[in-house]
Amino acid sequence: MTDVSASPGPRVLVVEDHPDTADFLSRYARLLGCDVRTAATASQGMETALEFVPQIVLLDIGLPDMDGWEFARRLRQQLEPVHPVLIAITAFRSQEDRIRSVEAGIDYHLNKPAFRQELMRLLLQLVGQS
Repeated sequence: MTDVSASPGPRVLVVEDHPDTADFLSRYARLLGCDVRTAATASQGMETALEFVPQIVLLDIGLPDMDGWEFARRLRQQLEPVHPVLIAITAFRSQEDRIRSVEAGIDYHLNKPAFRQELMRLLLQLVGQS
């Protein structure tokens, strides 16, 4: 794993296959002083996470190569004992989907498209704790 002690702010990994959403999430996190990396697929996200060791992961559930729930489970196993905060940002909004997020180890489940206000408050809180 990479030495991350010199990072300017909390390390945030955005795993999102829609370019506009990935761009919005990345820009907002950078405005808060975060060190941000992005990935468009779960496999790219896993590779990046193992090198970058994020403190916060903004995660789409509907990824093209692996769903976000499986990504979260694998990430938790691969990064043990590190426990990044996992935030799902998804159109999957049923109670069953929320339960699947909890079971996968996802800390917060935010729904598209109305996630922006909630995400802004949550990131401000998390960045302030770092």
